[in-house]
Amino acid sequence: MAWQARLIEMGGALWLRARERLTVVPARYHRRVLMACATTLGVSVVLLGLIAFTQWRGRQALRSDTRAIITQAGEQLLRSLQSRRGTLTLLRDTLRRAGTLSALEQHAMGSSAVAHTRHLLGIGLIRPGQSLVWWSAPSGLSHAELAELERATAARLRLRNSRRVPATFVVATAQKRQWLIMLEPLRRDPNTTGAMIGAFDLARLLEDFFTSGILQGYPVQLLDEQAVLYRSQDWMPQQPARPPVIVERPVALDAAQWTMQMQPGTSRVIQTLSWSNMLLVALSVIAGVGITVIVWILAARAWILQRVVARRTAALHRTLQRVRQLATTDELTGLYNRRFFLNRLAWECDRAKRYQRPLACLMVDVNGFKRVNDHFGHLAGDLILKQVARELRNALRQSDIIARFGGDEFVVALPETTSAQAQSVIDKLRQVAIPVPKTAPDGLPPVSLSVGVSRTIDPHDRPEDLLEDADQSLYASKQRLYNRISRHFGASTAS
Repeated sequence: MAWQARLIEMGGALWLRARERLTVVPARYHRRVLMACATTLGVSVVLLGLIAFTQWRGRQALRSDTRAIITQAGEQLLRSLQSRRGTLTLLRDTLRRAGTLSALEQHAMGSSAVAHTRHLLGIGLIRPGQSLVWWSAPSGLSHAELAELERATAARLRLRNSRRVPATFVVATAQKRQWLIMLEPLRRDPNTTGAMIGAFDLARLLEDFFTSGILQGYPVQLLDEQAVLYRSQDWMPQQPARPPVIVERPVALDAAQWTMQMQPGTSRVIQTLSWSNMLLVALSVIAGVGITVIVWILAARAWILQRVVARRTAALHRTLQRVRQLATTDELTGLYNRRFFLNRLAWECDRAKRYQRPLACLMVDVNGFKRVNDHFGHLAGDLILKQVARELRNALRQSDIIARFGGDEFVVALPETTSAQAQSVIDKLRQVAIPVPKTAPDGLPPVSLSVGVSRTIDPHDRPEDLLEDADQSLYASKQRLYNRISRHFGASTAS
C-alpha cells in the first residue's frame, strides 16, 4: 500500500499549490479590475444624471410649450363663442329697431340665423310673463325632448337678474345631450326683462373647435366644474405611479366658469426630447459595452487561470476521493479492508483502555465456501460474499466496524459491547441463512456463518491479542461444527 500513500501525498501537494495560485491571481489583478469597476460606476452615474436632468428640463419645456398652446386655444375658444353671441346681438338690435314683428317675420329671421350660424339649432324669444316662443325650434327633437329643454331653460331663467345681463350656461337633457344656451337681454333698461335665447349643439361645437387648427395632436378636455364637456380620444388618464403632465387654464364667458386642461402633444419639443433620450441611451449602451470589454480584457487572464485551476483541482479532488476509497474499501463487498480495520481497531483499543469501556471483536467465516467455489465457480463465490456483506450490514449497528479480512473471512469490532451482548450478536449471526442469489446457478445450497468472539479487552491487551483470541474462538466453533456434521453422516451410514 506504499504507492497509495505516495499518491495521497502527491495529491495533497498539488492541492496546496492550487490554493496558492487561487490566492495569488486575484492579488495581482484586483487593482485593475477595481479601477475598471469604479470607472464603470462613475460613467453610469454621470449618464443617469444627464438622463434625469434632461427629463426634468424636458418636463419644464413641455409645460411651457403646452401653456402657450392652451393660452392661445382658450382665447380662440372665447372668440369663437363671442362670435356666435354676435348672431343673438344682431337679432336683438333688429328687434329693437323694428319694434314688433309678425310670426312669419320672426320665423324667417330665426331660420336665416340658424342657417348662417354654425352649430346654432334654435332661436327663441322670451318676455316677462310669457313662455318661451321659438322663432326657429331645434330640429330633430321630439316633443318630449323639446319640452325638457324648455323646462331646463326656464328653470335657469327664474334666477334673479338672469334676464338683465348676458348669460351663457349648459343644459343637459335626459338623453345625455348637452346644449349651450346663450341669453342676450333685449335692452339694458332694468325694467325690461325680455331676452333673445340661442340653443347651440355643444358637442358638435367643441368637436369642430378642438379637432381643427392649433390643437391638432394635443390631448385636451374641457370641464364644467366636475362635468366633462369635451374630452379628446388621445387623452391619457391619471396614473398614481407616473401622472402625466397637465396644464390648466380657466375659460370664463359671462357666468360660465369652465376649465380647459391640456397634455403635451406631438411638437418640436417632444421630438427634441425623444432624440435627446435616444442619444443618451445610445451613449450609455456604448459606454457600458466599452467598459465591460475593458473589464473582461483586464480580468480575462485571471479568469482563465482560475477556471483552469478550478477544473484541475476538481479532477484532483475526485482522484483523491477515489484513491482514498480504494485505500480503505474492499472493492468486491464494499466493506472496509484489512488495513483500515487494523488502524481503526488500534484506535478503538486505545479509547476502550483510556475510558475503561468494553470492546469485543468478532471473526466471521462462511461455512462451505471452498465447496461453493469448487462446484459452482468463483462467480457464485463472489455473489455469496456480497450477500454475506449485505447480511452483516443489516444485522449489526452503524457504529460497528465491519471489514473483509481476507478470502471468506470477515472481522467485526463491537465498541461499547460486553461479553454477554457479544454472545447475543453471535447467536443472531449463526441463525442467518443466506439465501441463494437469483443470478447464481441452480442447485447452490444456502450457506451459514461461523462466528468466533474475543474476550473483553483488559488493560494489557493489544489489538493483535483480540484478533488472535477471536480467531481461536472461530477455529473452535468450526471444529465443533465439523464434529457435529461428521457424527451426523456417521450415524446415517451406520443405519
